[in-house]
Amino acid sequence: MDFIVNLPWSEGYNAVHVVVDRLTKHMTFTPTTTGLSANGFSCLFVKHIVCRFGLPDSIITDRDPCWTSEFWMGIAKFLKTKMSLSSSHHPQHDGQTEIVNKFLTIMLWAFINENLKDWAEWLPLLEFAYNNTVHKSTGTTPHFLLYEFHPKTPLDFLGTKELEDVSTKTLTKESTEFLSSLQMHRSSARRAIAKAQESQARSYNKGRRPTPEFKAGDRVLVNPHSLEWVESKGDGSKLRQRWIGPFEVMQRINPNVYRLRMSNRYPGLPIFNIDHLKKYIESPAEFGERQNLPDTRMKIVEQKEYEVEKLVGH
Repeated sequence: MDFIVNLPWSEGYNAVHVVVDRLTKHMTFTPTTTGLSANGFSCLFVKHIVCRFGLPDSIITDRDPCWTSEFWMGIAKFLKTKMSLSSSHHPQHDGQTEIVNKFLTIMLWAFINENLKDWAEWLPLLEFAYNNTVHKSTGTTPHFLLYEFHPKTPLDFLGTKELEDVSTKTLTKESTEFLSSLQMHRSSARRAIAKAQESQARSYNKGRRPTPEFKAGDRVLVNPHSLEWVESKGDGSKLRQRWIGPFEVMQRINPNVYRLRMSNRYPGLPIFNIDHLKKYIESPAEFGERQNLPDTRMKIVEQKEYEVEKLVGH
């Protein structure tokens, strides 16, 4: 799940909460605001997701403050729901939702009026249209995989003189046949998704280099341009150094994410995906000490640190 933010105000909203089901590809678009607190988000999540579909076993998100807050982490722990947070500036982790965000934005461009104030009015219809469209990965619509039927649309009634009273119709299949059919379609969807993911991974990995491995104590360089730091902005950014450092590796969190030893002159947590790092090549001893470029953050005042004398409360 993710947010689309900084939209023009419409019916009291300026953001959209996007949720994607990894199996059925069913989408849920909920209008909200950017000032939503962790408490407010939990109410939104329960009202629009949990009450309709139940609690998820795991959630993939980026590192938005709503997800990383102690309040929401406590709820996730209590409900035994696993939170899978991405590392900084690595949207591929939640690529499925990122693609849906772009798709929804394109749909809104096609329907909103010139003053951009009525996008919230179109969200329910766009959600229905998306979920009633055949998905490339599964070969069928998200609605069918989730509910085992295709909802009727106005096109279904074109050409008929009068509407049938569908309330008088009853199911003729037995319950076991229905459940068996549903299980068959969902199993087919799982196989189709696995096949699509394998194809996408093979295509993505064609241009990928072997992933390097670092251990605690190694020194690495950081790419400020891919992280969109201040070093990569302003006039002459193309002429600025491509890599800064070196910095010491403190911890290997997982094969793709590392924690570095950095001063608080640098923004955010010192945790980076390996795509933003490069091994620092030490100079051979026979060439003497290697001269490094000056620190790009020397002009930024580092925050003071204080020793704790005592704890006065808990």
